[in-house]
Amino acid sequence: MFALAVMNGLVIGVIYALAALGVSLVVGIMNVVNFAHGELYILAGYFSYLFAGALGVNFVAAMIVAVLLVFLFGLFVEWVLIRPTYGNDMYSLILTFILSIVLQNAYLLIFGPYPNKPPGWVGGATNVFGLFYYGNQRLAALAAASVVIALLFVVIKKTWFGRIIRATSQDREMAELNGVNTTRLNMLSFGLGCALAAAAGVILAPVFPVTPTAGLPVALTAFVVVVLGGMGSLWGCVLGGLILGLVENLGAAFISTGYKHLFNFIILILVLLIRPAGLFGRREA
Repeated sequence: MFALAVMNGLVIGVIYALAALGVSLVVGIMNVVNFAHGELYILAGYFSYLFAGALGVNFVAAMIVAVLLVFLFGLFVEWVLIRPTYGNDMYSLILTFILSIVLQNAYLLIFGPYPNKPPGWVGGATNVFGLFYYGNQRLAALAAASVVIALLFVVIKKTWFGRIIRATSQDREMAELNGVNTTRLNMLSFGLGCALAAAAGVILAPVFPVTPTAGLPVALTAFVVVVLGGMGSLWGCVLGGLILGLVENLGAAFISTGYKHLFNFIILILVLLIRPAGLFGRREA
C-alpha cells in the first residue's frame, strides 16, 4: 500500500510540477497571476478528447495539436486581455478570473457536466519491482511529464530564448536597455505558460477524466506549489510538486481521501513558517 501510494504521488506530483512551472514562468516574467490557468489545463484535455476520442486521431498527435492550440489561445488572451492591463495587476487578475468563469460555463454548455476521457495511448499494467502491478497509462504519464519538464529546463538553461527569459525575470529594465523586446517576450512567455498547463492536461486526461469544474483545484494547487517551492525557482516548482503529490497520496492512503487538499495547505503553512521565501526562494535583503 505504501509503495503504491508513493507511485501515485510521483505521477500526480510531476503533473503538479508541470502546471506550476507555467504559473511560475508567467509570474516571473510578467508579474501576472493567471486565474484561468486551470481552465487552460482542462481545455487541452477536452481538445485531446475531441481529437483522439471523437475523431479517432492518434493520441500522441492529438496531444501535440491540443498543446499548440492552447498555446495560440494563450497568445490571443495575452494580446486582448493582459496587454492592455500592464501596470495594473488587479485588473489582469479580475480579467483572468472572468475568463475562467466564461470557460467553465462554455465547457458545461458544450460537453455537459459529465466526465470525458480520451482513449489514451497505452494499455495494460507493469509489475513494479515485484511489489504491485501499475497501469501503463500512469507510467506513460509520469514519463511524458518528466520529458516535458526536462525539455523546459534545457530551453531555459541552454538556449538564447532561455537566457533572455532569465535576464528579464531578474532585471526587466536592464533587459529593455539591452534591446530585449519585452512586449513580444511577454506574449511568448504567457503562451508558453499556457502550453505547460495544456501539456499537464493532455498527459493526465486519459488517467483522470475531464470535467468542466476540474480546473480550479488544479490552478490552486499550482499556485501552492509555486509559493512552496519559492517564487521564480524552477527546481522549487519540481520539488514542491513532488512533495504535494506524495503528501496527498500518502495522506489519502493512510488517513482519509477527504483531507488530501488539507494536507497540502498544512505542508505549505509549515514550510512558510520555517522559510517564508519558500524552499528555493531568494530572501529579501
